This record gives sequence, structure tokens and C-alpha cells, in this order.
Amino acid sequence: MSVATARKAPGRWHVTSRVVAAILPAFILTNTAAVLLALALPGERLTGAAIGTFASFLIYVAIIMWVFSVERLRTVWLGLTAAIIVTGGGAWLLYLLETPA
Repeated sequence: MSVATARKAPGRWHVTSRVVAAILPAFILTNTAAVLLALALPGERLTGAAIGTFASFLIYVAIIMWVFSVERLRTVWLGLTAAIIVTGGGAWLLYLLETPA
């Protein structure tokens, strides 16, 4: 293996990791954020769901742009994981608070 090939290999894995992060975790984060938004908005559930769905397109684009603009790969994965936990937990809490016992 030449030196040039050895130097290019980590770059390929970094790009592959970012593409994977931009597909599955970004999609999960987008969905949890849309659900959180739909549950947090006042008014009818249908209106909140529509606004959350429309906003999810902008959220997904913003996440993808962020994934490819951050310098450190560890920041991408930790940021996505933390955001998924926060938005998912917030949506779950709001769902539990709104659901009659």
C-alpha cells in the first residue's frame, strides 16, 4: 500500500460515516423533532401535526448541512445522539402529559 493510498483511506471512511449520519440518525432526529413540535404547539392536534410535518423538511435539510459542515466527526455523532435523546424524550414526556390516565 502506498503512502498516498494510506492517507486517502481515513478520508473515505469519514465521508462514509457522514453520509450514514446524514441518512439514518438525521432522519430519526427529524422525526422526533417533528413529533415534539406537533405536540408542543397549542391548538388542534391536526394543525400541530401539519406544521410539524412541514417544518420537518427544513429541519432535515438543516441537519444534513450541519453534518457535512462540522469539522470533527465525533461532534457529529455525539450531537446527533444527544439531540435524538432530547427531542425523543421531550416528545415522549409531552405525550405522557397529554394522554389521559
